Amino acid sequence: MNSPVTTTFTFTRDEYVLAMKRHYRSALNVGRDVVAGLFAVAGGIFLMMRSSGGWTAWALLVAGVVLLSMVAYALFVLPSILYRSQPKLKDEYSLRFAEDGIGFKTRSIDSTLQWSIYQSWLFDNDFYIMYHGKRDLSVIPRRTLSADDDLRLRQMLTAKIGPPRN
Repeated sequence: MNSPVTTTFTFTRDEYVLAMKRHYRSALNVGRDVVAGLFAVAGGIFLMMRSSGGWTAWALLVAGVVLLSMVAYALFVLPSILYRSQPKLKDEYSLRFAEDGIGFKTRSIDSTLQWSIYQSWLFDNDFYIMYHGKRDLSVIPRRTLSADDDLRLRQMLTAKIGPPRN
């Protein structure tokens, strides 16, 4: 049996904002949305210049601007709002990943989570992001793990949740 992986950390605002941006890039297919928004704006402008600017031109222009605004909001505004509105994100987190579950401790929480609450996970150079529920996630900064613990955690996540998603 593997020994547990333990980590203790406190999120910085910039770190949490970066993690949420990475989450939204993964969840929203930002590249496709930006291209679609730019095409809609360009199409709307083209139709306005080519004709009298009928309702189709305005509809394309408005749809493109709305889509681009939604992407900008998700990437640049919402992560900061989430950090400011969640006092728990400023607490120190102590996590213990073991075969029988995940120990989760903060100033106001002391519980053990079952692995089964997580449906998927992903990782990059800076974070592990574990998904539970439709909109809920847990972020673990990789800076807090030794190289050995980082590898063991990745192996444990793969064994308990499945392979990481892209």
